[in-house]
Amino acid sequence: MSWQEYLQELRRLSKGSSQREVLEQVSAVEKTLKAYGERKLPRHPLPKLGFSEEFIMDHLLDCANLLELDSRLNDLRQTVIENFGIWHIFSEDWLDDLALHLNGRKTLQLMSGNAVLSAGLANVTATDSFDWSKQDVTRPDPWTKVENLDATSAVEKYADVMDVIIMEWAPDTSEDDWEVLQKLRTMCWPGEFIVIGEKNGATNSEKFWDECRLEEPEDLNQRHERFDFIDDRVYLVR
Repeated sequence: MSWQEYLQELRRLSKGSSQREVLEQVSAVEKTLKAYGERKLPRHPLPKLGFSEEFIMDHLLDCANLLELDSRLNDLRQTVIENFGIWHIFSEDWLDDLALHLNGRKTLQLMSGNAVLSAGLANVTATDSFDWSKQDVTRPDPWTKVENLDATSAVEKYADVMDVIIMEWAPDTSEDDWEVLQKLRTMCWPGEFIVIGEKNGATNSEKFWDECRLEEPEDLNQRHERFDFIDDRVYLVR
């Protein structure tokens, strides 16, 4: 389903509702999808999408399709994946926090995907193997230049001249992330390793989560908010 069709479906299901919570959620989703359609980021984080059982029971008379709307709101991430090849959904607000944290330091991004993150930052070298092509009906359409390198090769080529390495939403289907961590430890690399993902969940390998030492920096998580059932966070990895 196209993002335009998905948005039309949300509008249909919410039609006639006067509930602020319903209208605000549909509006936030609309702003997010329209921003991606223009190759931009939404300005603000999404609110937590969906409704409690109590809310649904109390407002079914106001919005007869509320139960179906609740279900369809959970399809937002998949809609973004299929239409834009973007798995990690974030806002300009959070990107501002990340840029402030990086403070212009030389940064290498691994597994950049369509480089939505790198496109909004200065002094970043984006790399990706594009092995994910055609997964979930996606195709590479980078927002900025991406060098075709797998994660380990990128570390071997660039780590010595980088202050920061970012690994964003690594797949849970391989142990490439663990190989990267081993490589950095073997090199005694002195920089900062930032990983964005869901611990023991939708991203990264079980081996990686078992073996890494994590910190959750407050400045990078304050506006990196969960909007669906995936609780991805920003970690500093030791």
